Amino acid sequence: MMTFEDKCNYAIKELENAGIWKSNYNPPILKLARKLGFKVPFPHYNSFLNNALSAGIYFGVFWGLFMYFIVWGQQNMPATKMLSAATLAGAFFGLSMASYYKYSFKKNKLTPWCEIKNN
Repeated sequence: MMTFEDKCNYAIKELENAGIWKSNYNPPILKLARKLGFKVPFPHYNSFLNNALSAGIYFGVFWGLFMYFIVWGQQNMPATKMLSAATLAGAFFGLSMASYYKYSFKKNKLTPWCEIKNN
């Protein structure tokens, strides 16, 4: 049985052979998660829901904070409107990224993460 690192090495070769950029399959947030000890597969190998939630929450929180400090705080925007806008932006971004990764996975005929151990 392959270790997590073996699966990652196999996936990296597969992603590189497909011509996918390293910055696309190994974004900074993923590097940080791995340095913190989390064993997270590359986004191309995650489920649609996992990608949608992780990208959406990450984007929504940071975009919302950015907008608060740059624009919304000065406009005295109500908290409900800020939360609604950040949630909608996060949902749109998360669904967009999850759709991209699912499309790229299928287009490049990548091996499902759970089947890598058989190769």
